[in-house]
Amino acid sequence: MRPYLELLRRPGAISITVAHGLGRFTPGMILLALILALREGGYAYAVVGLVTGAHQLGVAISSPIQGRLADVLGHRRVLLPDGVIYFAGTATLALGVQRSWAVTGLVLAAFGTGLFSPPMTACARAAFGAMFTGREREQAFIVTASNIEIGFLLGPLMAVAIATTLGGRFAVIAAGAGVLLGAIVYAAGPRIEATSARVPAEGASRWSGGAFGALRSRGLRAMVVVYLGIAMTFGLFDIFAASVSEAAGRPGFAGTLISLIAAASLVSGLLYGARVWLGTLRARMLRIVLLFIGVQVLLAASAGDLRMLAGAVLVAGAVVGPMNVCGFQLIDDVSPPRERAEAQSWTQASIYLGSAMGGAIGGLIVDVAGPRVVALVAALAALMSVSILWGSPSLRAGAQHSAAVALVTQEAGSGAIRPWRRRARVRSGRAV
Repeated sequence: MRPYLELLRRPGAISITVAHGLGRFTPGMILLALILALREGGYAYAVVGLVTGAHQLGVAISSPIQGRLADVLGHRRVLLPDGVIYFAGTATLALGVQRSWAVTGLVLAAFGTGLFSPPMTACARAAFGAMFTGREREQAFIVTASNIEIGFLLGPLMAVAIATTLGGRFAVIAAGAGVLLGAIVYAAGPRIEATSARVPAEGASRWSGGAFGALRSRGLRAMVVVYLGIAMTFGLFDIFAASVSEAAGRPGFAGTLISLIAAASLVSGLLYGARVWLGTLRARMLRIVLLFIGVQVLLAASAGDLRMLAGAVLVAGAVVGPMNVCGFQLIDDVSPPRERAEAQSWTQASIYLGSAMGGAIGGLIVDVAGPRVVALVAALAALMSVSILWGSPSLRAGAQHSAAVALVTQEAGSGAIRPWRRRARVRSGRAV
């Protein structure tokens, strides 16, 4: 834990980490809170699906826009207004459920609330990408990944506890309060260059870069597709877990499976960052996603036994942690330096879209062919990600370049390796 504690001593690091941690409770709470509130209000599951889907669609559409604004205007000038409006949106949704609004009103309120979801994770990763390099950057990204997993571990439990004691409407409001508190903490932190407004080049507009500035990077476009495939497996897993648990007569066990995968991902991410790994980020992620495909097959084989399935889910979570640590560093590597938050936001939008696609496809498959086939289709979705990681020239070139730069920087600073050895290792493309 010592390296992580040392990271937090950097100016601004602790406020960003705490703010991100608070903000990550919201994604872990909001969908379940909406489901509980709407069901309490007597709404059918069809309405529940429309309202929760509208919220997620709003988040997916606005994420790149919010990221672009954060790059241009500075993080706090985007996060704080977003946090206030998002909280107001959740309060409006709670009021709408209480007063039995029509479906159209609830859908529009959910969509509008999602549009103002603060890009907390994108801003935190963009800031850490600017503040740290090499091993420190990897450890900083592990901190953000850990916050995400903790949010998905504790968020649903908080939503259920609040809904049980006070009512589902209050769980929705509490979900909105998470990002508002996170935004306040982020804005109250020290003013550092990594979170400040973009400084334009001489004679250029701060808005220069086109409508989709970060997507000029071919490597980023490739990573957006990579994470689309990975996120589809997440959406498919939710359907798989729910259908297997229901078939076994224990529908609540789906929540246990989701918590297990989050817990295993949290632990594996921290352990992964505790040692030095050889190979470029692209090569490491390629191997991990190949292993992830095998895990989907293991899940399919374990579908008939809940105890075996729980073990397979732990293995899946152990793969997800390192996969995300490598993946979000790769995204930072291929992102234009002045557009890091937008780049991370494009990937977040891809994750929301891929998860929604996976859920929709999984729902159709489970009715026709059963849960085992859902897990096998998830393996095919991950295979799409492997094909991009393997075949993308921009990812291959970007990974080798970033590895060489990081290695030369690290070794030049330490003076521990002789020049001839340094050149040989750079040419080999292998990096710490």
